[in-house]
Amino acid sequence: MSTYSAVHTLEIQSEAIPMVNGRPVLAPVRLSGHDGLNGLFEYELLLKTPDGLNIGASEAADFDLDGFIGREISCRIQLDGAGLFLPGGTGAAADHVGAGVREINALITEAEFWGEEGRFSQYRLVLKPWLYLATRNTDCRIFQNQTVLQTLDALLARYPFPVDKRLIENYPLRDYQTQFNETDFEFFSRLTAENGISYFFESRGGHHRLVLIDNMGAYQRMPSAAYQQVDYHPPGWRTDAEYIHSFVPHHRLTSGRYSSRDYDYTRPRADLSVSRAEPCPTGQADGEVYQWHDGLAGSHYAQPRAGTAEANDPQAEGRDFALLRMQALRTHGARARASGNLRGIVPGCSFELKLHPRQKANAEYLVLDTRFLIEDTDQASQVKEASPGRRQQWRVEVDFTAHPMREPLRPALTFPKPYSPGAQTALVVGPDGENLWTDQLGRIKVQFPWDRIGMKNQHSSCWVRVSSEWAGNQLGAMHLPRIGQEVLISFIGGDPDLPVCTGRLYNQNNLPPWALPAQSALSGLRSRELASQGGNSAAGRSNHLVLDDTAEKLQVQLKSDHQCSSVSLGHIARIEDNAGRKEPRGEGVEVRTDGHVAVRAQKGLLLTTDGRSEAVGGMLSRNELVACLEKALAIAKDLDRTAGQCQAGARETAPQQHLSEAVVALGHGANDEPLASGTVPGGQPVLALSGAAGIASATPRDHTQYAGLNIDTIAGHNQQHYADLSILQAAGQDIEQFAHRGDIRAIASKGKIIQQAQHNSAELTAQKSVTVTSTEEHVILRGKKSILLVLEDGTYLRLADGKLVAGMQGEFTVKSAGRQFEGPATLATDLPEFNRTDLAQKLKLHNGADRQLHAPQRAYQIVKGEGAPVVDKTGADAAAVMKPYEPFDIGF
Repeated sequence: MSTYSAVHTLEIQSEAIPMVNGRPVLAPVRLSGHDGLNGLFEYELLLKTPDGLNIGASEAADFDLDGFIGREISCRIQLDGAGLFLPGGTGAAADHVGAGVREINALITEAEFWGEEGRFSQYRLVLKPWLYLATRNTDCRIFQNQTVLQTLDALLARYPFPVDKRLIENYPLRDYQTQFNETDFEFFSRLTAENGISYFFESRGGHHRLVLIDNMGAYQRMPSAAYQQVDYHPPGWRTDAEYIHSFVPHHRLTSGRYSSRDYDYTRPRADLSVSRAEPCPTGQADGEVYQWHDGLAGSHYAQPRAGTAEANDPQAEGRDFALLRMQALRTHGARARASGNLRGIVPGCSFELKLHPRQKANAEYLVLDTRFLIEDTDQASQVKEASPGRRQQWRVEVDFTAHPMREPLRPALTFPKPYSPGAQTALVVGPDGENLWTDQLGRIKVQFPWDRIGMKNQHSSCWVRVSSEWAGNQLGAMHLPRIGQEVLISFIGGDPDLPVCTGRLYNQNNLPPWALPAQSALSGLRSRELASQGGNSAAGRSNHLVLDDTAEKLQVQLKSDHQCSSVSLGHIARIEDNAGRKEPRGEGVEVRTDGHVAVRAQKGLLLTTDGRSEAVGGMLSRNELVACLEKALAIAKDLDRTAGQCQAGARETAPQQHLSEAVVALGHGANDEPLASGTVPGGQPVLALSGAAGIASATPRDHTQYAGLNIDTIAGHNQQHYADLSILQAAGQDIEQFAHRGDIRAIASKGKIIQQAQHNSAELTAQKSVTVTSTEEHVILRGKKSILLVLEDGTYLRLADGKLVAGMQGEFTVKSAGRQFEGPATLATDLPEFNRTDLAQKLKLHNGADRQLHAPQRAYQIVKGEGAPVVDKTGADAAAVMKPYEPFDIGF
């Protein structure tokens, strides 16, 4: 370390100054530069080799310039205090107030050999504050859920220099702040200005510190008491005193109102407008500055819970921002430009002006910036051969800007936010083990490729909204980007603090859903099952909607890998996994699954093979089916009328007609039949089935048909029933057969023909002959009481009571080869016996799901579909009995 402290007003101290024989080889000549609030000071220090060291010219000109760079230096300016002084003199009387030393401490950022002047070598150094190092570092970083002070602490942590925070304001958490291709200094300056924080540098104890300040009360008076009150005098008043010889108050017109607004998509209807008016007392001071997310506006204050757990108060924070911006506009309304030969005027400190002829100007001021020059004196430097620009003479000059302490001071926004006009790629991230990470708004977390700090997890970014082709109130299109996928991120208004996902991209790890270019004819959607293992991998199960535009083989396919369920339309081909289109499977429409299928229509279902080429006609166009039903009804009515004329039982055709009318009205009221009307309302839940070339129905197992009321089967030609075993018919009432023009045949090839009227009589009537023939054995007529043969003329033959009685009016003729009468005899015969049944329908009650747990002697009520309810009690067998012959149509 070297210290130069000869009898001079300007002294320096730095380890960067070379030493020869224990003495510094360079002495200060002149120090000049500028300093001020909210900026980096810069001083130029001129040094020369001193007398008495006998340093050769070549040696003095060859000091290591790199040895100066980045080293700290302290410039010490002697202050005489309040009192008389002699130019070039040092020291002060003991009673001089404020006598001492002013320090200007800095880092050496530039060094140059300035040349030789006479027998002296001269060097020029540029001095700047340690924050200048922040201009040498550019970074891209994300700061989340931090106040501006926490962000500044993190930003400045890489610089091992002191920071003094004189802050009293409360700073809210900001969910997301991005340093994007900015130097640390640009980011620092932007954050401090946006939040109304001023800064300057204070030198003391051989070091300098950064001072952060957000209130006027934290500014201190000048370090030297001699400069806490400074007098004004005209130029040339005295040469042995320090005073201000020029002080020019300057007022200007400023805007009187600042307004802004913001938008919070979690409160989209909230009015987040803010405004603050503090006009200066001038004319025309009602100008308004209205800004919306401008790069220099600093007006983004809404935070839609994109990072912080709790929502902020945008109105309160907006009012605070509006106040800061308003104060920054008003700051320039009243200033003063001043000059004087003052060594102790320090930026960031205040003084009180005295003796100014303008009484209002005599007030307390804050020094905003200075342009300072001090040149030391040295007799050896006054050689005649020295050039005028390098001739050394003692002088002190300072020009500065003063700000009234009664007016708040806020920094101007001079560093705009970085503008990101284009999109960036990013990786969707989330916690380990998750396939998808989102919240109630469908937002995602991403990691940008430029982010060197993020850990590719849910903390890598704020919540990022995902744009959609369609979004509304619980409607729209939805497909959330999944962890590991690459997305396209844009920025609202180009603001890097407002990312939004606007697209998705394929890459080598996330290939298109179908192999390209081979499957380039396929377009559509393919999703992936969110399984715990491999949910986003190519091996996972999928759903897809494919539009296949292969020439002459158009196809649309909706498919789920679950139970291989699909709906295919067009030129159907198998489409599976990434391979895309495979072997053909037919043409038309296929609905298939390895699971269940249900077709349900509340207003009727039409299944038909009646063609409508190119979809001409209505969806429920059913003319062919209606024509068939009308023909069937006509056949039924005709045969019913004929059967009735032949004394057959009455046929009930009304249900068939009602059903036909329901089919006719099936589409009434639909968009293609809006005005159609019929005898019954449209849209009844009927199943209408029509096959233009026939209907084939088959099963290798059982087939059951049931109708709660009637079943009508009608054929324009024949009805044929076949069973490899038996055809059995049973009816609760009548079974009737009627043949209009042909025969009724009952033929048993090998078995018997059995016809019984078990509890009533049996009739066999023919208009002509009745023939009973046994081709091989007997014709046996049996009657329990009698057998009676009667002709129309009254002739009869009765077998009864052991007698045979014949009655007639004509002759009784017996033609026989002989006659033989023997004693009495009878022939035993067995008549069939019939069990009596009441055909009652029995419902057996049981408890719960166990059908074996019967419920005997329990009261019950059966509410039938039609008719009065049945109220009774079950018997010992737990059975409930209904009246005989009632239809089995019961609703519980």
